[in-house]
Amino acid sequence: MDEIGRAYLSLALDIDRHLEGFVDAYFGPPELQAQTRAGEPRLLSILADDVRQLQAAVGDSDYDPQRKDFLARQTRAMAAVIRNLSGDQLEFVEEVQQYFDITPQMVDEGSFEQGHAVLDRLLPGDGPVFERLAEWEEGLQLEPDLILPVFEVACAETRRRTQDLFDLPPGEDLSLHIVQNQPWGAYNWYLGNYRSCIDLNIDVPPKVSGVVPLMTHEAYAGHHTEHATKEYHLYRQQGRGEHAVQLLLAPECVLSEGIADSAHEILFGDADLASFLRDELYPRAGLSTADVERQIRIGQVAQTLRGVGGNAALLLHRDGWSPERVQQYVERYALRTPLEAARTISFIGNPLFRSYIFNYATGKALLASLLSGPDAVANFRRLLCEPFTPTQVRQWVTKRKTS
Repeated sequence: MDEIGRAYLSLALDIDRHLEGFVDAYFGPPELQAQTRAGEPRLLSILADDVRQLQAAVGDSDYDPQRKDFLARQTRAMAAVIRNLSGDQLEFVEEVQQYFDITPQMVDEGSFEQGHAVLDRLLPGDGPVFERLAEWEEGLQLEPDLILPVFEVACAETRRRTQDLFDLPPGEDLSLHIVQNQPWGAYNWYLGNYRSCIDLNIDVPPKVSGVVPLMTHEAYAGHHTEHATKEYHLYRQQGRGEHAVQLLLAPECVLSEGIADSAHEILFGDADLASFLRDELYPRAGLSTADVERQIRIGQVAQTLRGVGGNAALLLHRDGWSPERVQQYVERYALRTPLEAARTISFIGNPLFRSYIFNYATGKALLASLLSGPDAVANFRRLLCEPFTPTQVRQWVTKRKTS
């Protein structure tokens, strides 16, 4: 790698010493990491100078426009993180804009209510939709001793389907683990060398209906597939040092979550999914009589409620609502139990994740037009392999509409 790549990696590792978790994964030169960890953390004022010098070097480089834009927006996020850590706190909306190259917007609550109305028609029985949904989902909970076996079945199937569409790097692999007491439902810890460790948090008992969406998101063809593919093509083959690290607070996360949230539809049509659930996954979970077609439709409608988390973050951090009031909002509009809603509040209350919440719904919406139609798989392949920013994707979408 060149000096810009090394400077980028060093700066990311230096920031991580002030904000642990800022570096989500590192698989670059170990001596660079050892050097950064030695001694006291470098002063934030020095890091602010470093990021300005790095930005100037990127601007003066002969990199192609796509790479320049990627680095410019990634380093802008680094500068914003340093500014927040230095006490010059950004307003919440500006923080999201600087970190992720997106502008957060409140989702119209009418869209959530429309989803509630559809669920009212889909769910069996009478009574409040919230109660009927909770009862329906309770019947889909996995027994503790079946959690890993059922997830492993889904992992094998989604990997097979991913291999049919995309070239996975040689030797890629992952492992699944059960954890508790975390603010998230699942997490892909990318280890480098095309390997991942996926933690499944069972604070809220997992449901068989969420197994395939979770595996496509975290593993195939989502996070694990994207991270391994970019490591192979951009770092190992092209020597781009900026792709030997993954940052938690940077524009790359919007695309990563958009890819992960869209992977389910890339791998499965409704009929394919119904067959897999009915013939393999649900019987493995001891639920061979479940109504899989109805569950697929319920799951699709539930996706329309993903924007509740972003609304909750704006209400908490921009509008100053109390956590208790925001939790009631999440329970009402996301149709979540108090335990599930409390996990949402924990997530958006965490300094590392409070602005991250927008990447899910926004990322998927950003990619929606690219990942529908006859070129969906080809476009998904490009997203797996190339370093796009949200601004670049918006330009791509506009160009397609006008061509």
